[in-house]
Amino acid sequence: MSLRLDTLGRNLTTKHKIDFSLVSPAIILIEFSVFITQLSNETSSSIPNLIVLRIIHTALMLLTSFLVSQAYIRAKKTELEFRTLAITGILVMAFGDLTHSLLATYFDIELVSVYRRVGIVLIQGSLWFPAFIIIGGNRKEILYQFKEYKDRLLVATRSRNRTSPEFKDIQKNIQDRIRSDFYLACADLKKSITQGVTSGLNLTQKHTAIMPLLVGDDLRKLSRELEGTTPSDADLKLARKNGSNIRFLIQEFRYLYASITRSNPLQASAYALVLIALTTPLFINFYSLPEFLITYPILVVSVFALAQLIVKSQSADSPVALRNGSILIFLSGLFPFAFSIAGQALNHGPETPLPIFVAAIALPVTYYLCMEAFQVLRPSALSLVRNDELKASDSLQIRVSEVAIEDFTKYLNQQWAVYIHGKILTRLAATSLKLQVASSANDLQTFNKTLQSLYALLRNPDADFEDESTDLQSEIASRLVPWRGLLEINVHIDQELTSLRNVRVKDIGEVIEELVSNSIRHGKAKKIDLKITRSKEGDIEIIAVDNAIVPPPNSPLKFGLGTRIFNLVSDGRWSITRVGLLTEFKLMVAVE
Repeated sequence: MSLRLDTLGRNLTTKHKIDFSLVSPAIILIEFSVFITQLSNETSSSIPNLIVLRIIHTALMLLTSFLVSQAYIRAKKTELEFRTLAITGILVMAFGDLTHSLLATYFDIELVSVYRRVGIVLIQGSLWFPAFIIIGGNRKEILYQFKEYKDRLLVATRSRNRTSPEFKDIQKNIQDRIRSDFYLACADLKKSITQGVTSGLNLTQKHTAIMPLLVGDDLRKLSRELEGTTPSDADLKLARKNGSNIRFLIQEFRYLYASITRSNPLQASAYALVLIALTTPLFINFYSLPEFLITYPILVVSVFALAQLIVKSQSADSPVALRNGSILIFLSGLFPFAFSIAGQALNHGPETPLPIFVAAIALPVTYYLCMEAFQVLRPSALSLVRNDELKASDSLQIRVSEVAIEDFTKYLNQQWAVYIHGKILTRLAATSLKLQVASSANDLQTFNKTLQSLYALLRNPDADFEDESTDLQSEIASRLVPWRGLLEINVHIDQELTSLRNVRVKDIGEVIEELVSNSIRHGKAKKIDLKITRSKEGDIEIIAVDNAIVPPPNSPLKFGLGTRIFNLVSDGRWSITRVGLLTEFKLMVAVE
């Protein structure tokens, strides 16, 4: 008992961040609830007066809460103890009750008894008013934790998709399709060249016949088609970091709810206290004092028993445990109505039955939504997902998979386009020049040797597309060679990573080349510091800091190849920020 009293004392003296942003919608909800309750007791002729009264009273309460919030702001009070908030809430609600009684007298609206009004003021002022202020104060923390959850969920989903056997099969199919088109274009070109050189003409005539073919129109067209792909709407929407968190929450709520309920469930007392707080004003409003004193203790004991049953149901070792718990939460919201019906059967009183709309519909729905939301939207609960295996809904997994496939397709298309343009078409142009020189000199040997070299290229045109794997240090060095002399580059690689050889080395090289290119072309940087280290989680972390004159945009205007490379390699774990006069790029790579 003493331990509980100590805990209660600490809770009352603990300071909470305050924010009045949720008080206004709470006042509107409370006013609407009171209106529905009063509506059942008024005649049709007095309903217009009741509506006007509620509108005026709502406006007065909104003004009062605004003035109170401004008073705390002027006093520079950003944190308050719960008991201070409770006293403030009681004073605000007492003022509201006073103005309500004056307005009711003026508009000839019947009032409930004084003891009932006092009870409602105490409940609303000491519980709901502080609760909404404290939740408002934690709003930013809740949104931050949920954004963390959202980002980590997308990362985990992309990573699983990227490494899944199904995705690897899709990658192979994309690669095979592009390679097939490429080989077909090369085979057609080889056939046309062969027909040109076997026509019995002299070297100059042969060169003149095949020279137009060496422009490689079909290969050039294929390169343009591969390079000309554009991102889809789904690609853009999922890649944007400032998407709709609310829509995402709705879509992923059940999975998040299941994860948090298993790892950090609400205590039974939370379920009981919220239901009691929702039910008490109804009993105060509609029960006489003797009825209230007799029935209310029974209600409280029963509600605590139901709360224990909810928690026990949720913790059961069953695949339907959470579903059963949710059903029990909703049914518990119906308990006050069932309790009222039983009371009416034992002792019927025409003044005391609870309104069906409020007790049988509004109360259980409100209670269910409150408890489901409280379970999830707690900073302490959301932070626990850091240690859990995050699982996305089927619809999200499908969307992420589609985007990852599209990312890879565009990325691979771009690689092939660059290869065809840079390796093959350049070789064709060089071959044309060599054949021209040989034909001019009537050098048959050189002419035929050059043709044989061209045939070898066209028979196996992708021989150089996938270079043999190299170590990380050599890969990064080769990527930086074209940029040396254009800007000052300082590189630090953890010693343990210099000799790393695996499938991610080439990916890291692509990232390094792209970010250096961006620093020069877009940021106009003159110096860049690169740091490649091992993170605490075992991943590879790339940090690049440059002195770019042009800061990065707050949100990318285009979704280009660079963004696709970063997303694919990091599974979305990358960022670019402006720090003073420097631009900092960070990216994480999972080592496979």
